[in-house]
Amino acid sequence: MENGNKKKWAAVWVVSVVFVIAALSLLCVYLYRMYSAGRSYDDISSLMSESALTDSSSEPADSLVSESDTTDATSSSAASSKNVSSNDDGRDVVNGDVNFTELWKVNPDMYAWIKIPNTNVDYPVLQTSGDDGFYLEHNYKKEYEFAGSIYTEKLNKKDFSDPNTVLYGHNMLNGTMFRTLHNFRDPDFFAANPYIYILLPDRTLTYEIFSAYEYDDRHILYSFDFSDEDVYAEYLAYATNPTESMMCNRREIEVTTDDKIITLSTCLGNIDTSRYLVQGVLISDEPAAN
Repeated sequence: MENGNKKKWAAVWVVSVVFVIAALSLLCVYLYRMYSAGRSYDDISSLMSESALTDSSSEPADSLVSESDTTDATSSSAASSKNVSSNDDGRDVVNGDVNFTELWKVNPDMYAWIKIPNTNVDYPVLQTSGDDGFYLEHNYKKEYEFAGSIYTEKLNKKDFSDPNTVLYGHNMLNGTMFRTLHNFRDPDFFAANPYIYILLPDRTLTYEIFSAYEYDDRHILYSFDFSDEDVYAEYLAYATNPTESMMCNRREIEVTTDDKIITLSTCLGNIDTSRYLVQGVLISDEPAAN
């Protein structure tokens, strides 16, 4: 009987040790993924130019371009982002501190750059011609990466001319990707940091953040036909005043169906049925800062 108990406890001990080893192994894999998620974008700085777009306290340009100028800029952007390696005079395509020529050498899917002052959001924006979910788990070099990339889907044009352009990014615990969007939950942070910058090869777009809130997990671009003015108006009525959201901050800005907005979408921890959205309205469309 005593030998039986010893064998029983020995078996329990072995199982426990195996369980602990397995748990530690999974933890190590997870921590390595977190580490690599932060490191994978470190070397992209070598592809940047020396000039800087803006410091964290800078304001957007006082004068906004006219509607006709915006149309011309949109058209030229579409042309300049098609795997172009240099300007007509042979110079690199550069906007602020982003050297698009060098980015395209690595991966032509990098078509824009997003910056949000006082956050860790300072990344290329990608879009694939294949599976929309590719960059959910691949980095800017097309390598498998747990953290993925910041990306848009083919439902959105690359010139940001759609009524609502939606960018996706993971909520990484190590602070990378779109994790620091959650800073906008703090009313003081929300009030002090109103701008999102999108750099394109020939233009810089400035968006003023008008709302940040929890939302459900519906696919926004599949769920709303933004080409329908009535649908867009109804959507904006909620987005500018998301009173049903448990956690929201908003800025008193008039946003109409004549405006173009940007939506940044990320997860809410382990809550699969919700998303956290930060939304801004286009207030400035300026030529590239070469």
